[in-house]
Amino acid sequence: MNNDKSYSEQMKSAVMNKKQQKEAYIQNLLIEMVIHESILKYKKEMLLKEIDEALDQKNQDRFLKFSSELNQVLKQFGN
Repeated sequence: MNNDKSYSEQMKSAVMNKKQQKEAYIQNLLIEMVIHESILKYKKEMLLKEIDEALDQKNQDRFLKFSSELNQVLKQFGN
């Protein structure tokens, strides 16, 4: 096996590789957070729209259904 790198060069390379892996992991977590926040915002907007329409139509069943769904979404995302 031909290895031209010294021990210290190998260690530096390993440390840099770990640092890059950590940065990639953090970046992926941030991306997931943005996606989840976008999904939450979309669901909330749609449910609020449905609730408003149910109120306009004086449809109690739809109002209760969508209000319940909104409460579940808020619980799921901790809001």
